[in-house]
Amino acid sequence: AEANQWPADAAEYFGDGDECHMNFHFPLMPRMFMSLQMEDRFPIVDILRQTPKIHDTCQWATFLRNHDELTLEMVTDEDRDYMYRAYTEDPVARINLGIRRRLAPLLRSRRRIELMTSLLFALPGTPVLYYGDEIGMGDNVYLGDRDGVRTPMQWSSDRNAGFSRANPQRLYLPVIIDPEHHYEAVNVEAQQANTSSLLWWIKRLVSARKQHPVLGTGDLEILFPDNPKVLAFTRGQDDQKVLVVANLSKHPQHAEIDLRQFAGKVPVEIFGNSRFPVITERPYPLTFAPHTFYWFAIETPTHERRAPHALKVHGGWSAVVENPAQLARTLTQYAAQRRWFRGKARTIQGSRIVDVVEAERDRAALLFVLFEVEYVDGEPDIYVIPVAFASGEEGVHLGHKTPDAVICPVEIDGGEPDRGLLYDAFAVGEAARTLLRLSRSRTALPGQTGKLAGASMKVLREIFGDAPVSVRSSQLEQSNSTAQLDDRAMVKLVRHLETGPNAEL
Repeated sequence: AEANQWPADAAEYFGDGDECHMNFHFPLMPRMFMSLQMEDRFPIVDILRQTPKIHDTCQWATFLRNHDELTLEMVTDEDRDYMYRAYTEDPVARINLGIRRRLAPLLRSRRRIELMTSLLFALPGTPVLYYGDEIGMGDNVYLGDRDGVRTPMQWSSDRNAGFSRANPQRLYLPVIIDPEHHYEAVNVEAQQANTSSLLWWIKRLVSARKQHPVLGTGDLEILFPDNPKVLAFTRGQDDQKVLVVANLSKHPQHAEIDLRQFAGKVPVEIFGNSRFPVITERPYPLTFAPHTFYWFAIETPTHERRAPHALKVHGGWSAVVENPAQLARTLTQYAAQRRWFRGKARTIQGSRIVDVVEAERDRAALLFVLFEVEYVDGEPDIYVIPVAFASGEEGVHLGHKTPDAVICPVEIDGGEPDRGLLYDAFAVGEAARTLLRLSRSRTALPGQTGKLAGASMKVLREIFGDAPVSVRSSQLEQSNSTAQLDDRAMVKLVRHLETGPNAEL
């Protein structure tokens, strides 16, 4: 729904979760701009307090800009006049009860753009980005009506900014040629080639939000630092907590925040994975550069780490791949405890699933999962873990006999509810049997982006022929993983994958 109303009225469109599932939160947007200009958190805090709790199946759609204008209907006349003075140097930029500018000309600073976008992605709701704002596109307020913010997307420095090959005079609206935001300098192609660009910063912000789903669905708790120029709040769900702190001022600031509820925990800065001092019962001190922010994951100290969280899936256990960010985190946590993991001395920044290949192990599913681990410094690593699922007596037996193979619990709802263990299928020998079968048949299994191909070797046929082979996985801690085949041959799984021929083959 698109209802430009106060939160309490707009929430009526959600019903009991059975009507509109999304609705724009109009009053929040102008108050974010007001807080930034006033250097005071009050406008944001005030409107968030007025926002009612909505059904779990519903979500607010939040935004900084859209295809119309920075609408000022949901503010007082006095606040509207203040916004006009603050954000419209040229009266022609005003339209109706709003301001027709794109985000970059409105904020006029990369730091302010990053600060506001970070708040958009951290506050409750689903963030909506209007095209062009991810590269800092400009506008042309002299085109009339709202056309000034509806100009062609700037894809490249080619003719018509790469938007069209047509005669420039045939375009419905002209491209931006303002010196500060000229399409030859501000375009996707140029920013894609520069990893320090706004486009790449936005991509990293999106990735960080995906890795912390609590920012999308967690409860909001507003905190009140001793400095009104600093906005602070937490997003929480179950035992996952993220602390967001932002300096709304154009000057350096200091603030102390009451975090005693997290005493003993460690704030870990999400983008650089930097660990800050342990939280105590005393107010937590933080210093800020102008217009900067922190996203902290509140974590348990390393020496107190508990067992991994259960993965909750719907339908069947293989649905774990439907939440790739969660699966990547879980596999990385498991891998970091294994001897074959090479990044123990490095600081992990994040991880992502690269590919998933589905195979079979005795008529049940087995997934070869390739995932990439990114570090604060240096090149990323790619690892492979064959994963399978065991429940009931099989799961209990596995947990007692080979606990080091257990990756995490899995809870399945829908269809036939079940609970079991996700485990490393090579650590118990099953994946080795699957690889042997693949080699014998000389077949290839398709993945999401690549394939797992079997190549039969003459020596393998001479030793085993087509006879059944018993597999016994080695329990020794090694730089890779091995399994014995009838005590006559060995299978080695190269855990750390690299492009090209592997030196160990």
